Amino acid sequence: MKIKLTTLSTVLACTTLSSGLFLACTSEPPSSVQNNGNQSGDVFAPDSFGNPDSPIQFDTTGSIVPPSQSTDSLKNPAGSQNSNQNSNPNSNQNSNSQNTNPTNPNTTNPNTVTSSSSVKPNGQSSSSLKDNHKPKETFLPDAGFYSSLTVNPPTAQKGGVIKCTFDGSFPTANSESIASAKSITQNTVIRCSEFVNGQPIDTVTQTYFINETVNMPVVALTVNHHDMFDSTAGLYATGNVSAGGMGGGFGGGFGGGFGGGNVTDDNNPKCSEPCEGANFWKDTELPVHVEYFENGSSSKTKTWEIDAGISIIGNWSRYKPKKSVAIKMDNDKYFDKNLKYSLFKTRPDAKKFKSFNLRNNGNRFWTDYVGDAMMTSLMEGTHVDYQRSRQVVVFYNGEYFGIHDLRERLNRHFVETNYGIDSKSINVVKQKGSQLEASGETGSTAEYQQLLQWMTSSDFSGDNNANYAQLKEKLDVQSFAEYMLAEIYIHNGDWPGNNVRVWGGNGYPFKFMLFDTDHGFGFTPGISGFDPQSTNMFEWIENNAGFGFGGGFGGGFGGMGGATGGSANQDASTIAGMFKKLLQNNEFKNMFINRAAYLLNTKLTYENVQKTVSSMMSSIPLSEQQRDQKRFPRNQAKFTFKADGSDLVSFARNRSETVKKELIEKFNLSGEVNVSLSTSGSGTIYMDGSAVPANFKGKLFAGTQMILQAEPSVGRIFAGWSDGSKENPRKIQLNGDANYTAQFK
Repeated sequence: MKIKLTTLSTVLACTTLSSGLFLACTSEPPSSVQNNGNQSGDVFAPDSFGNPDSPIQFDTTGSIVPPSQSTDSLKNPAGSQNSNQNSNPNSNQNSNSQNTNPTNPNTTNPNTVTSSSSVKPNGQSSSSLKDNHKPKETFLPDAGFYSSLTVNPPTAQKGGVIKCTFDGSFPTANSESIASAKSITQNTVIRCSEFVNGQPIDTVTQTYFINETVNMPVVALTVNHHDMFDSTAGLYATGNVSAGGMGGGFGGGFGGGFGGGNVTDDNNPKCSEPCEGANFWKDTELPVHVEYFENGSSSKTKTWEIDAGISIIGNWSRYKPKKSVAIKMDNDKYFDKNLKYSLFKTRPDAKKFKSFNLRNNGNRFWTDYVGDAMMTSLMEGTHVDYQRSRQVVVFYNGEYFGIHDLRERLNRHFVETNYGIDSKSINVVKQKGSQLEASGETGSTAEYQQLLQWMTSSDFSGDNNANYAQLKEKLDVQSFAEYMLAEIYIHNGDWPGNNVRVWGGNGYPFKFMLFDTDHGFGFTPGISGFDPQSTNMFEWIENNAGFGFGGGFGGGFGGMGGATGGSANQDASTIAGMFKKLLQNNEFKNMFINRAAYLLNTKLTYENVQKTVSSMMSSIPLSEQQRDQKRFPRNQAKFTFKADGSDLVSFARNRSETVKKELIEKFNLSGEVNVSLSTSGSGTIYMDGSAVPANFKGKLFAGTQMILQAEPSVGRIFAGWSDGSKENPRKIQLNGDANYTAQFK
């Protein structure tokens, strides 16, 4: 199969070889592409000047002031016009030195890359998949961490000629040959292809770190330097902002900021936030090679490597000097369709990934390292999904780019990874107000939109409501209730009119996904009209509920009936409207109140925030924080940077009690009562449909009802409750302290 890949500076004509393992490419650099040098107001132009750890400075015109020259960093030849013609930056080094003290002197040749054709069919749980994408066999020294390294001329394996580049671009037949031993004295990426009859038949990419000490996992990205970092044409750059234009699509959102965001960041002298005409707003995707070193500089060899696509992602956070990127393997042109590796400790059985993000910490780039990751992870073990996280250090073409948050992507492949459900059988929907957008080229919002329309025209009031019973077949009401409580606790001002994600359809009730809580936990400066410390979230939701559809929609969908009158005027096309609508149903209201009380006693607590912040920050050594802050100074006057996450902990100190008071006020509750739920024998108690620990003791709100159900383990039977009742499930009125034991035999 032949395809053409067009990048900003190069057209690659590529052919899949018969083995299906390699991509053979030739390049056709457009004659119009020129490297105009460093004339931008961008934060850096990697490989164009010396010390990669130097802070970035600008002159009065908005151009970068290069730091003092240093030989400790890889540099491109000055004035290079064609990124595919660069020569070896170490060509004048002493070629007589030999390898000394490499990290892996006795490493044998690693396994070859597993063909993407061996991926198991969709729908299979990823927990049974074995790791793939081990390092390729290579005619170069193994990638890794060295005190010094000499690269000898590589030996052709198939009778061809080996050509190499040192700027991340794909080699061409005109690229340099390594004809004599070369001493590598600084971080260097070498990409070599063997050419037979003028065509590349094998390409290897190796990143060499010299005298680097990194005490975190390392992600090494190899990408065409010109296409990514050229000051005029590079995707990471501001470029010619007068040209205007921006990307869009699912990644970019509905065309810019939402929710009354304030312009607070002035790090870029070429344009003001969000600078939507900049290159970094484009939807361009570039080829990238990714190498992963699980144990940082202690790694004996790279843990895995993949070929993928890289693109800039985010909304206003694209304006930050360090940018978030998506790494996508779900595109046939790269021939690595997924990664089978356990990326996250909180979900070790999830081992099949088609994409992931390397995040700059979003809007909280100027305030902390783990805000969004910490807040969303508080819901681990609930009915709410979120992006799992781990902190890593990123290098582009050997150049240090600081700490990034490696995150899952909330798309259809997320569902396949975490639930074993065929990604094509469900949809992930992004909701902004009442606007809907589906993830993926073949995604659809139709079923979710029909659900919202039916909810708007239906009445959910009263006990034993038939519409509510039908709703539970299409909407995971427990997920919705917990999701609403999580956002209320987080105190997210950039919600509910923004940052809403749901997945489901085709027989799977829609579930909710926590996404982008950057504006929570007292983030300032925040959203217009929202006090980051004192706004009552129930009032904030009420102000966003609105009224819209009016008289309703006939017909319904999926077997659901049409409107039944009563409360049919409440618009449910927004998340706030859905919440207001469902609170008219006593079963949902009681379940929401009870789940809120339970979570505010267990997961959404000051102690759990302390524990989570401490755990996450323990993965970022102080030395790594200092290096990151040296490269990217947190010097914005309108923000307060607390690297240790202490601001997050401070906000949580009284947050649970504040939410409890707001709940009591909202629902006219009469305080709290002590509730004890336990089991005798082997089985589980469910409270309003959610399992509780075997011996739960906590405070619930008085004046509500809860539904208890006892579920015996396999081979056991339910014998009754400790008060003599055998009713199962049973409805309990909470008027005072209560103690219930489910008895199994």
